[in-house]
Amino acid sequence: MKKVFSFILIIVLSIVLVACGSNSNSDDKSSKGDTKSESKTVEIQSKYQVRGEKKDGSDSKTVKEKVKVPVNPKKVVVLDYGALDTVEALGAKDAVKGVPKGEGGASLPKFLNTFKGNDFVNTGTVKEVNYDKIAEIKPDLILFSGRTAGTKVQDELKKAAPDAARLYVGADEHNYLKSVKDNTTNLGKIFDKESKAKELNSDLDNKVKTAKDKAEKSKRKAMYLLVNEGELSTFGPSSRFGSLIFDELGVTPADKNVKASNHGQPISYEYINEKNPDIIYAMDRGQAIGGQSTAKKALSNDVIKDVKAVKDDNVVNVDAQLWYLASGGVRTTEKQIDEIVKGLE
Repeated sequence: MKKVFSFILIIVLSIVLVACGSNSNSDDKSSKGDTKSESKTVEIQSKYQVRGEKKDGSDSKTVKEKVKVPVNPKKVVVLDYGALDTVEALGAKDAVKGVPKGEGGASLPKFLNTFKGNDFVNTGTVKEVNYDKIAEIKPDLILFSGRTAGTKVQDELKKAAPDAARLYVGADEHNYLKSVKDNTTNLGKIFDKESKAKELNSDLDNKVKTAKDKAEKSKRKAMYLLVNEGELSTFGPSSRFGSLIFDELGVTPADKNVKASNHGQPISYEYINEKNPDIIYAMDRGQAIGGQSTAKKALSNDVIKDVKAVKDDNVVNVDAQLWYLASGGVRTTEKQIDEIVKGLE
């Protein structure tokens, strides 16, 4: 009888031990699964304009959304050169796997040449996206701006990278410096580089203060001139290129009533002569997009030979790639401010 009882006891204990072991394994798996599902994210408030089909922008719409972005993403596609500059400045370059370089790397600005190598997949240009290449990367984050904010592009990005978070990182031309700093702060949170983001924003604040002081003391009036294969246009306050110069830094415009437009207000040589600016900030669009450079020829026209800026040799030929393709980054903004200050000295 004792033998029978001992045998039954052994069987019962064995069943209990197996059950405990099974429960323990189940708990471990559940715990591991919970850890994986609760990977750290940060929620970013995003607001931007999406242009429609009309050139005047009258059919544009505002998008407001909260985007959950993974912290320390491993595979990032950056479709905006300003944001790419900020990511590099933060020390998060290794997370970048895809950038728009253009054919043979021709589109990539010189100051971003560190992204020219084969370690970074070429995703097309800042306007023409290669969705197949993005699909190959399988990114967990895509950073984009105005040129790729359209509904059609976003739909294609969803198809190419359905699991990727997509975050708008373009600068707001109506609140330029704040948006640049906000983007830097947000990217600092995303890449776990918040201290570095604060440092970069502080450096920018110092540069802005210096430029504002110079602009306040200067009595010179400035004109921002875009030359596009011989055609001239100007940008004033509250405009794409004029916002930083006139609204944020306080440089006095030669004409306060320039019509705000994404493509600028078309002007003539007679207009420049009439407004007679002390400073001309000239941007050659042809240089930015690899086309024909025409600014030098345009600014040697006899009609404007007596304009103060021309006579005093105070024409600042700004970096076209910087202004046209890569504005909105924390360091690219500093470079822009340096060029603005040149005209004030």
